[in-house]
Amino acid sequence: MGTITYGFCDTPFGEIIVAATKKGICDLQFLEYNKLETIHDLGQRWGVYTPITLDNEMAEMVASVVFGGKRRKITVDLRGTDFQIAVWKAVRAIPFGQTATYQDMARAAGNEKAARAAATAVAQNPVSLLIPCHRVVRSDGDTGDYRWGRDLKRKLLKWEAETVTAQPKNGMATNLNQLIDIHCSNVPLVEELSQDMFKGDLDGLF
Repeated sequence: MGTITYGFCDTPFGEIIVAATKKGICDLQFLEYNKLETIHDLGQRWGVYTPITLDNEMAEMVASVVFGGKRRKITVDLRGTDFQIAVWKAVRAIPFGQTATYQDMARAAGNEKAARAAATAVAQNPVSLLIPCHRVVRSDGDTGDYRWGRDLKRKLLKWEAETVTAQPKNGMATNLNQLIDIHCSNVPLVEELSQDMFKGDLDGLF
């Protein structure tokens, strides 16, 4: 059976958990519970019998890229339906410091009339910040909902806007998307883990 490596890290906006398979980052969330409950939740999502190992340095490295301007490539192991992946790719393309609407995401995914389905896909994003779902807003200008609350969503958008203003064009705002590579698959991660397809350590992931 494959193994998931996970780690915790503090950020300016709260503590996060980052999890990775051999193929890339598969999960990035703000903590909603204590650490023990968060690890249990991780096991429920990726397979209750999946072995997990702790690596806080991995989580700290990811946070340093997102919030600290560190230039280092990150690979994301993204699992979903064709439509979900198309929406998530569209979300990833939203420039740092800017926003787009749910209808924009539906259009980019190939179905302009599927704004509600696009909103559902955005809400199901497994790797927040790396796939910046907080940048998707409603057509009327309202920020819209966010798994960890509208207040956090507004704070993230405000921080990005201020960062764009403060930094030169070659700063973090310009380069973050260029540092993220995506490995996409329709095979559910829990299924692939059960087939022991992730043997080995995390060498070469970053």
